[in-house]
Amino acid sequence: MTKKIILFTFIFWALMMSCFGQIDKSLSYEELETSAISAFRNNNADSAIMIMEYALKEFPEQLARTTMILPQIYTRVGNFSRATEIWEMGINKGYSYDLNNEAYQKYYKDNIDFERLAKIEKSRMDTSHVKHELILPTEFNAGKTYPVLFIFHGNNRNIVKSKVSWNAPIMNREFITVFLQSFFPSSPTNVKWIPKDEKIKKEFTEIYDQILKNYPVDEAKIIFAGMSAGGKKALDFTLNNYFPVSGLVLNCPVVPENVTDDMTRQFVEKNKKLGIITGEKDFALEGQKELIKSIDSLSGKTKIIVTAGLGHSFTENFSQILDEYLKWVIE
Repeated sequence: MTKKIILFTFIFWALMMSCFGQIDKSLSYEELETSAISAFRNNNADSAIMIMEYALKEFPEQLARTTMILPQIYTRVGNFSRATEIWEMGINKGYSYDLNNEAYQKYYKDNIDFERLAKIEKSRMDTSHVKHELILPTEFNAGKTYPVLFIFHGNNRNIVKSKVSWNAPIMNREFITVFLQSFFPSSPTNVKWIPKDEKIKKEFTEIYDQILKNYPVDEAKIIFAGMSAGGKKALDFTLNNYFPVSGLVLNCPVVPENVTDDMTRQFVEKNKKLGIITGEKDFALEGQKELIKSIDSLSGKTKIIVTAGLGHSFTENFSQILDEYLKWVIE
């Protein structure tokens, strides 16, 4: 049996290395990732695996993203040993993958390697918490009320990086701004959001309530903002009506899969606004367009700017567009 496993592994990697020669080596990591996700969604798992294995080998600086995507593909095709091997590689670097999510149980029940990795993750999570940093307007006056902007960073980011990207003149003058940071590590210095996590919801609720209680917030002007998975978290909280929100300003958001007609109807009925800033080559663009179309069909209030040639990133004039969008939401 051991000889068969060794032989299979040798053949697998020999085939994989020959396939690598078919990949356009001029492509960026982002282009490879987009191509792999597209192939997988079109039921071509072999191509998706080939592309992401190549990315794992050639783009070590993107290890956090690759080791998040590739094991999910291997899980779907039943190659559990390779999936756990890649997860362990990332966990040893300080990354995490939400392995305690019940969605994995049907695949990894009684899998000793998986259970061991899941326990490592859980021990890390139990001692970590959602963080926030609050910034007041430059000429803050406790005698007046202000709009408040809650900003959810993208995956593999943190508050420090988020503050560099999310910056607009109106924020400095007129907003109480709250930068949020997940507790779920994607590397030793960066973090990411995970779906349907009650701890995140509970701890954000405490932050939200604390700020509305202790600062002069105009409760008719509460805005959620976010990039990518941070945008997904902002949409999840808003569309499920967990928190009173006036509007959303999102950059390249990943739209939740379970958005219902009732959710969009309530969004419109409550007069909320949705602004999206995105790229022509963003892998999540179709979901963004569908959400905008759904809200527009009910005569809701939306804006979307799609930058030509841009992928899943921030456009060069993001600060200017953000300024305009924030003015539009609170007008």
